[in-house]
Amino acid sequence: MPDEDLAATGAADSTQDPDMDRIHRATIEFGLDPAQAEHFQLLVDAVSEPSTPSVAASALAEALADPVVAEAAWTRWSDDDLLGGALDPLVAALDDQTDGGTAWLRARQHAWFGRTDDALEVLEESRDSGHPLILCELAAIEADRGNPVAARELLRQAGVDVDIDLDTEFDPRTADHGFGAELAEEIAPFAAIRPKAMAGRNDRCPCGSGKKYKQCHLGNELHSLNDRSGWLYVKLMRFIGVNSASFPAAIADDVVDGVVAEDLRSMVHESYLPVDLALFEGGVAQWFLDAKRTLLPNDEAELAQRWIDATRSVYEVERSRAGRMDLIDLATRKRMTVVDTVPDEPLEPGWKLIGRLVPVGDSFRAFGGFLPINEDMVDVMLEAFATRTLETVAIAIGQIFDTAATQDEIQDLFAQSLDTGELQALADEFSGDAD
Repeated sequence: MPDEDLAATGAADSTQDPDMDRIHRATIEFGLDPAQAEHFQLLVDAVSEPSTPSVAASALAEALADPVVAEAAWTRWSDDDLLGGALDPLVAALDDQTDGGTAWLRARQHAWFGRTDDALEVLEESRDSGHPLILCELAAIEADRGNPVAARELLRQAGVDVDIDLDTEFDPRTADHGFGAELAEEIAPFAAIRPKAMAGRNDRCPCGSGKKYKQCHLGNELHSLNDRSGWLYVKLMRFIGVNSASFPAAIADDVVDGVVAEDLRSMVHESYLPVDLALFEGGVAQWFLDAKRTLLPNDEAELAQRWIDATRSVYEVERSRAGRMDLIDLATRKRMTVVDTVPDEPLEPGWKLIGRLVPVGDSFRAFGGFLPINEDMVDVMLEAFATRTLETVAIAIGQIFDTAATQDEIQDLFAQSLDTGELQALADEFSGDAD
């Protein structure tokens, strides 16, 4: 296009109605039609611009009645750091509304503040509304409880396609199909595989709920904790996605603040490292556990607490082979065996790596991945990790990327350590028992 045409186009755009421009951007960003985009903007403005003239509660409720619009608005509020207290005026304005959409928002608000029982009460009271987001939230609760079959049925009632191709790997970091669809992918391997009975019908359920087995996990038996460990990490990631979706990206920005190479910057943003930092040094895992403790199976709650108590450290490779790696923690001199979440190619003994190992049974996992470091960085990293503070740890890790000459130096060890294939392997192993 000639320069004068570009200038003319720019001039025309500069005179466009700002409100129409925002609505147009919403149609592109969230795939909304024009009517949905107007409803979306109504909800966004009700929170981001509370000083504007008040909007009728019925109009806000109508906007929330559309699940696509409601989810898009929640995403925008999250991106703009407007969840929690910032939503209080909107929730209060909808106090007299009893439809499914407003009930969903009320439940989300309770859940954000950790009021899980209140959220569950609101959702149960609105179950019969059939609102898709109400059913999806109830499905998420069943997933947190370790009941994938019940979760799948609720998603089916919500109109979500639950016929998932188990040959397609689910990556929670990059999934972008909407809350219900992503949840369906998350639970699919566990819903397809029916483990053996855990107890007699009238025995106490082994999950620790205090209920009889027939009233609790009969028909929704728990898989082994070893198999559920990867799922627990995905639950943590789902919690971030709902309640603080922009936090990992902000951490990634801090890590690569001094990095010029665009490939390295992108790799950090696309990895599990900022997610892991947000969960542990950033405190989101503790927030998750405080909110979900009454929902999680007891053994998962105990495991989550052990993960929170674990410390990021520097490790020396003692022995490495496919799917397994023996390391020495240079802070404690403890020998630790990592399984599944290891680099594809075995490493030479003596390599120094940073990572966060979390216990699962008699071994460990490194869901956040590994990074190699030079010998002269060991003491600096150990000192930073001992603080357990997000800012200090992020700055220290950033030094690795500042000194990396090329992306190839760390690419093979970084960005792909969450072994979502573990769920797939489980499905393959028991494929004969699938529904």
